[in-house]
Amino acid sequence: MESLRAIFIETLGLSSNHFEEFLKELHLKTLKKKEHLIQEGSVCDFIAIVISGTLRSYVQNNDGEFNNDFYLENSFASAYTSFLTQMPTNCNIEALTDVELYYITHKQFHSLIEKDTNYLKLAKYISDNYFIRKCKRETSFLKNSAAERLEMIRKLYPEIEQKVPQYHIASYLGIKPESLSRIKLLTYINK
Repeated sequence: MESLRAIFIETLGLSSNHFEEFLKELHLKTLKKKEHLIQEGSVCDFIAIVISGTLRSYVQNNDGEFNNDFYLENSFASAYTSFLTQMPTNCNIEALTDVELYYITHKQFHSLIEKDTNYLKLAKYISDNYFIRKCKRETSFLKNSAAERLEMIRKLYPEIEQKVPQYHIASYLGIKPESLSRIKLLTYINK
């Protein structure tokens, strides 16, 4: 929780009291590997903070599953569009390992904001992070090679290759696992 405290106080300029009030609203949840935090068709009524473990966000169609985000320790996890609109989500969030997280409900979060508009700084911080990650990923598909996208994901999620199976990383990059292996080999040879 120290990283969350740092976000509140150092990044957002909120007080220790804001942090303590926020903590009082949090609920603990644990997930076993392969358990879902949310599934397609449900309304997302939470924002979670991952304490330990790793989750993936994915969409599925007739061709299979396609990863579109990862949540590692100290990150915010949510089907965020659904959280904002309170409409059913089209994505799934699944635990890749056993996961421990804290979450705050939509209602609780908005109650905090109604009591003290300084919590809007946290809402903006979360929204900005989601927006920036999504824009970087979208732009990378339009401008970058698969090798460059791999470098981007390594910077975005520094420990991802130790925490996420290669086939999930390949799915996020929009390539086959064999292509990812080839890219990694060529990168290693060229160093």
